[in-house]
Amino acid sequence: MGFLNKIVYWINIIVAFLLLISFVLPYVPPKSFPTLSLLSLIVSPLILINILFFVYYAIRLKRKLIISLIVLLIAHLHFNPFFEFSSEKNSADYNNTLHVLSYNVRLFNAYEKNPSKDVSIIISEILNIQQPDVICIQEYYNDNKMDFSRYPYSFIHFNDGKGIFGHAIFSKYPLLNKGAFDFKDSNNNTIYVDIVKGDDTLRIYNLHLQSLGITPGIISWQEGKKDKLIKRISRTFIIQQQQMEDILDHKNTSPNPVLLCGDFNNTPFSYVYRRLRGDMKDAFVECGNGIGTTYLFDSYPMRIDYILVSKELDVVKFETVKKSFSDHYPVSATVGWD
Repeated sequence: MGFLNKIVYWINIIVAFLLLISFVLPYVPPKSFPTLSLLSLIVSPLILINILFFVYYAIRLKRKLIISLIVLLIAHLHFNPFFEFSSEKNSADYNNTLHVLSYNVRLFNAYEKNPSKDVSIIISEILNIQQPDVICIQEYYNDNKMDFSRYPYSFIHFNDGKGIFGHAIFSKYPLLNKGAFDFKDSNNNTIYVDIVKGDDTLRIYNLHLQSLGITPGIISWQEGKKDKLIKRISRTFIIQQQQMEDILDHKNTSPNPVLLCGDFNNTPFSYVYRRLRGDMKDAFVECGNGIGTTYLFDSYPMRIDYILVSKELDVVKFETVKKSFSDHYPVSATVGWD
């Protein structure tokens, strides 16, 4: 029994140490240490395992609980709370509000062999319940039967030149400016619009960073394939860093408050997320609840879809919409300003 306890103790030491290393990840550019960046994908399970170790030793009244307790406290302060308990604010307190919904629609399931859900019905239900003023759609497919007629203003851009893989922004309010920039050697891109509401103008970016390119259910950790997978993900993080830098360069030219909406394909523990967030507000952190899962990878919950808003704006409400035909959940936020 003593030998087993030692094994448990050393496993505790290892996962606590890995979580400790993860604290530097938001500050380490993937271009400099690409392999280290992979650790950002497992920060959530590292936190969970350390919580389990803490509970295990607490029940047994062992002082060893201090190991996980210390790294968990640091992680809580460093990464923001793991679990949000927030409440929405009163929109009546603001002169103006704007409700934005962001959704990776996976090409409206156009290439699914046996689609099990009626996409158009679910889209209608989401829009009827949410009533967003603006919709940011990633992986927009031109040949679809969705009804966006209640949104008289729109901007749709395709990177592939075929009308298959693109992004779209639909708005109830006029668009003053609109544009797009495609990422080099990638089907991913970013589009933006300047939306006019009353006397005010807000810039909204709809972005989709490079995908990890991993299909759930078919990952093989056999020797050789594992090395290839690690190299591929590391290369993806390097590409994401360049895409992030392009977005920030463009964002810095905006004379108006900004919302960054979309699928970042990375976690809140990553360098890319920290740089994109900067001094902006994460709508989930401000007004979200729970762990904020927007994507399930083989039942593994991840938060990779975001709405970030300029510090001049207040987040009034945030919701992860638990209704979807895609592999992503929509996220929606209401922002307010005077």
